[in-house]
Amino acid sequence: MRFVFFRNLFSFMGLLTVQFLFAQLSKVHYIPPIAAHGAVNSNAYPLDQYIYISTPSNNDINYSITPIGAAFSSIISDVVSNSSPNVHLIGSGPTNFAIVNSQFYGGRIIDDKGYIITADSPIYVALRLRASRSGDSSPDQAGALVSKGLSALGTSFRSGTYTSQNPGANNSNSNYLNFVSMMATENNTQVVVDNLDKALDLAGIASPGGTGTFSQTFTLDKGETYLIAAEAENAIANRDGLIGISIESDKPIVVNSGSANGSFHNGGGRDYGIDQLVGADKIGNEYVFVRGSGSDGWENILIVAHEDDTDIYLDGDLSVVFANLAKAGDYVLIEGNEYRNGGSNRTLYVSASKNVYAWQGIGGTTSEANQGMFFVPPLSCQSQGEVNNIPFIDKIGTANFPGFVTIVTNQTASVTFSDEANTNRSLDDSSFDGGVSVTGPEIVSGANY
Repeated sequence: MRFVFFRNLFSFMGLLTVQFLFAQLSKVHYIPPIAAHGAVNSNAYPLDQYIYISTPSNNDINYSITPIGAAFSSIISDVVSNSSPNVHLIGSGPTNFAIVNSQFYGGRIIDDKGYIITADSPIYVALRLRASRSGDSSPDQAGALVSKGLSALGTSFRSGTYTSQNPGANNSNSNYLNFVSMMATENNTQVVVDNLDKALDLAGIASPGGTGTFSQTFTLDKGETYLIAAEAENAIANRDGLIGISIESDKPIVVNSGSANGSFHNGGGRDYGIDQLVGADKIGNEYVFVRGSGSDGWENILIVAHEDDTDIYLDGDLSVVFANLAKAGDYVLIEGNEYRNGGSNRTLYVSASKNVYAWQGIGGTTSEANQGMFFVPPLSCQSQGEVNNIPFIDKIGTANFPGFVTIVTNQTASVTFSDEANTNRSLDDSSFDGGVSVTGPEIVSGANY
């Protein structure tokens, strides 16, 4: 049986902390670039961008941040310890992390974007940014991507983005863009991207005529990236056509995917939804989701089949097939009204007959313009240990964001929290300092271990 605890404190719209729990301690982190819509007045224009470094080690850890294709003098070298996490401002607008002109970079091999971060001992790495129209002093959008470390490496992937049902007109204010970026970790890596709809209108890639799907094959050296980008307003297929595409390689690669901007709803609100994936060898068929503070229209769950004929079930009821995904790459979007179990109707247990990829859309408020999307790992009865620590949980740069942390755990688990006001405080303790409150535990129906 699984329990869920809710803990109120400060975080990035309730999203960043959830993502960080999925991060992997690693001595090596590969960060392919993300892409944002490049229209002149797009409010997805990347502004201040930061790399956050932390570690559980009490000792000083040396690390280096190497921008791909940059001069040796651009390498950032620093020291981090558990008590002294670091934040690095890496720029605004086009940077090694953010691609603005996808019409130029799409469909080509890129040798001057992305980062490789190395350390003497394992570290956590996260990237956070705000976005709006170029030059805005009060950004409308924000996003975060958490590195999975060496766990990100794989040879088989499926991508995920928002569904972007109402991207608006194609003009200077357009701002919905879906993307997939793939970085090689070894030289002479052959990559095949398949299941691309011929109706897609991709940046820098000519779709063949007719119906059905097509593929792209290319070869990358270590640190090189290939970008696939679709401006959602350019074609109906662009709205969700990058969900579930197949990515196969003969050597390990790292993949980022998402939307900047996009939405799981149709009301015209939008936000960033980006994350780093893991290979298909690390996905599973059991997932627990914890609802955020948004409305049903964007408190959504995206499930993508990795194999043909995959059945999806809710709440452990195997007698009712919620959805059958006939083909690998097909997806189902589970709407927020399905969160109906637990004491506050905030949890949902999803299982599948075969392994699937999963993403969660989550809201920071009841406004569609305040949502995010992140990759979700499968349940594991073997998971244990600690996350120590999540640095500057309430900030992107100097901007503050309120929110919460959710923890999914086994019934018999002992969970403690520490922050500036509390040290190793058990969740059984009803009195927390520093304005922190705890709700739960709540039973997750159907997850019986």
